[in-house]
Formats: sequence, C-alpha cells, structure tokens
Amino acid sequence: MKNYIKYIGLFLIGATCFSCSNILDPEPEGQVALEELLSTEEGLITGVNGVYQPLQPIFQNTMIQLAGRSSDDGWTWRKETESDIFNIDESFGLIQTTWENHYQGITRANTVLERMSTIEEFSSGEMKALIEGQSKFMRAFYYFNLVRFYGGVPLIIEEIKTPSDAELPRSSIEEVYAQIKLDLNEAITLLPTSYSGGSGKEVGRATKYAAMALLATVNLELEEWSAAVSNTEGILGNGSLLENYADNFNGSNENGPGSIFEVQYGGETGATTTTLRNTFAPEAMQGGAATLPTDDRLNGEGGSLSSGNGIVQEYEEGDKRFDVTLADYGIDNFLFPDQPKGSLLFVNKYLNDVDQPPNQSTWNYPIIRYAEVLLMRAEALNEIGYTANGEAFDLLNEIRINAGLPVHDATTLTSQEEFRMAIRKERRVELAFETKRYFDLNRWGILEARIQFQMDIKGELTFPGNRLISHPVTGKSYFLYPIPLVEFSNNANIQEQNPGY
Repeated sequence: MKNYIKYIGLFLIGATCFSCSNILDPEPEGQVALEELLSTEEGLITGVNGVYQPLQPIFQNTMIQLAGRSSDDGWTWRKETESDIFNIDESFGLIQTTWENHYQGITRANTVLERMSTIEEFSSGEMKALIEGQSKFMRAFYYFNLVRFYGGVPLIIEEIKTPSDAELPRSSIEEVYAQIKLDLNEAITLLPTSYSGGSGKEVGRATKYAAMALLATVNLELEEWSAAVSNTEGILGNGSLLENYADNFNGSNENGPGSIFEVQYGGETGATTTTLRNTFAPEAMQGGAATLPTDDRLNGEGGSLSSGNGIVQEYEEGDKRFDVTLADYGIDNFLFPDQPKGSLLFVNKYLNDVDQPPNQSTWNYPIIRYAEVLLMRAEALNEIGYTANGEAFDLLNEIRINAGLPVHDATTLTSQEEFRMAIRKERRVELAFETKRYFDLNRWGILEARIQFQMDIKGELTFPGNRLISHPVTGKSYFLYPIPLVEFSNNANIQEQNPGY
C-alpha cells in the first residue's frame, strides 16, 4: 500500500468537509473531474484510496491530543493544555479539524458507494466487493470516532450533491451505532481475509478481520459482551503476537501478523508521514517533547497533569514493554535542571532515528493490533461471567508471557472484579500511547474520577462534570466534546449543543 499511498490526494471531492459552503465549486485546474474519475473501475479504486487518506492527518495530531493527552497517560508541559485539563470549548481548532477530517472520509466513501452503480461492468465480482467493503468499513470507522467524541452527529450516508444534502439534524447515538454496525456487518461479508497485491489489492487495505475487530470494539463500547466474543472468534489464530514488542512500531513488521489495521504512511511529504517523534520523543535528543508520560515521581510538578496513577508506575518489574515504550535517553532534565541527567522519561515507542528529515517518519501507525483482539475477548468473557482459569485467563496470560511477566491464575485473580482490574491494567500497558486509554476510561464510566485525581494533585482544577451525559446504551457517565461552533453556522439543522458548552 505504501507504493500508492502518496497518490491518494488525487481524489478530491470539492471541499475539505461536507458542510463547507464551497462544496459545489468547480474542480481546480489540473485535477481530474469527479464525473470522469469515478466512471471507471480504476477511478473507483483511486476513490477508495482517497477514503483512507484522512487517516493520515487524524493520527498525526488529532487523536494524539483528543484521545491521548485527555487520558491519565500523557501530559504536556507546554501551554497546549486544552485537552489535558479539559478546558476545551466549541471554538478550539482541533475540535473543528477532527470533525472535518472524519466527514471528509465519510463523504468520499458515500460518493464511491453511489458511483459504483454507474459502472456497467467490473473486472470481477471480487473487485466490486472490495470497493464496496472498504468504503463501508471506513465509513463505519469514521462514524465510530465521531459518535465517541461528539455523541449524536448528522448521519450522512448518501452522496452530497447540493448543500442541503449535508444540512441534516443530529441523529441519536443509537441511530449512529445502528449504521456503524450495519456497515461493518456488510463489510465482513464483502472483504477478504488478505490481499494478494496488485492494483486495488495492495496489502494494508481493510480486511474481513479488520471489520470483525472493529465491530468487536463497537460491541465493547456498548457492553454487548456476547457479540464481542462472537466477533473475535474468527480472528483467533489468524494473527500472532510479535516476540519483539518494538517490531509493532518500528516499521519492520508493517501489515504483518501482529497487526489488524494500520494507518499507511510512507510517502515523501509531511502530509504522508508522521511527526510522532516530535510529539513524544525529544527532538534530536535535546529535550522538549510535547507529550510526556505521567509519572508519580513528579508530584504534579512540571506543567499540567503530570502525575496521579502515573503510567510509569503501572509497569511490573521485568516487563519487556517498558524500555520499548519509555526511555530517558540519558539527557538533561529540561524541566528540572537541578535533577541529574536521565531523570525525565519520554515516550520512546515511535522514535524513528532512521528517516530523514527526522520529523518525517515513514513508519505506519497501528490502529488495531492482534494483542488488542485478545484483550477485548478476555474482557468480554469475564464480563459474561468469571471462570477460574478459563479462556479469559489464557488470553490474558498470552499477552503477559509475551511481555516476560508471570501468568495469572485463580489464586492471583480470585473474582470477576479482580480480573476486570487486571485486564484494564494490561490494556493500559500493552496499548500505551496508541490512543486507546481515553476511550477506555470513558466507556468504563471512570474518566472523571481518574482525571479529577490528577487535578487534585495539581490543585485548583475541577473536572467539568456538567459535560457528562448518561450514555443512552450503557447508562455509564460519559464525556462529550463540543460540536464545533462553526457547524451551527454551516448547518442550521444541528441546533443543539452538547451539555456544558
């Protein structure tokens, strides 16, 4: 997929987001007209490539801030504390960017799906299924992020041909999830388990296993435990844990057995590479990373919510994942100059010291890994009912053995609640800084408690509890970001803002 990912910008649908006023403007000079581009099978393949493209900016910055610093894992010493201390309002730029990027992918998927009906003949039924299945998978993926960030959003599932097509009211959370599950169930029937290569069949595209894993993630979010078990069943044995944990992130095993779905980077420009080295690890080892791991040794000092149930302290002795995820690099402590060298930890997971320039990494970003599938299944099995030394123990221990840790059994985890806490801890460590923790805390209904604990250490901060809702499906306390302010001007039918804004 890296061979063609740099060209996906060729597929442009008028404007960046569905609600922009210039959506019907003529195509810029030098670009292929949409009608011409999507009139052939090859054009539709290019169109599908464009559906994937918003993943690149989303995982360069958006998810790192809105689903990274907003958890209890990461913090920033800089003034970029909006998501870290939950003082975001509806005018915050990343709120708008997130909305635009996701709807850009949705509108492109809708256009591809509608234009498929104009193609009289495909080279094969397989290719037709691939185009439809990928478009529906990606549409579901984008809506899943939107509904978790914003709650109910306008549910647009047809091609936008006039501005009024985009000016829909907010659908309910339940309605959005119904569409997500419909798309994913259809994608499962359409997508292959793997790709053989060639145009439209490049390795790295969404597979049947990716659709099953994403649907299982949806099931966990909605506490549909039996469905999560069912949807992970077919993935077992069709992937594996990588013996070297670092190989999940260092470009050496991209789209391999440890991975279910990744953001495909590997281009030559800033838009098709990542800047995670700058975000996490100190640039050129001189200090100044934007996001650091929470560490109880900091006692709330250094900047924002630096400690309180710190992730540094979550690692057990002998965990092989620690040195891969965190490192001090032996450099000066730029926050506390009176402390010795190497006394400040950084996130090491995405440090790429091979690519040049150093702020442009070509390594893919993992969205769903095989390890997460095992942990999802273990969690769901335990929620259905605790079984001493049952399958859930086997799944959890598979992760722990791979990390060099002792196994758990019914003498160390004696109840459903103890197993639940062990799974939550293992998810935090195994999936650290992979934009999972915020969503986990929110779906478990404990986001406020975890963040307020950090705020109490920092002092003079209070979690905005007025921005929580009771999730209509699970009943859990659930935080929502605001609908971007500009969308109320773009779409008068949205009308209602989320609580507390």
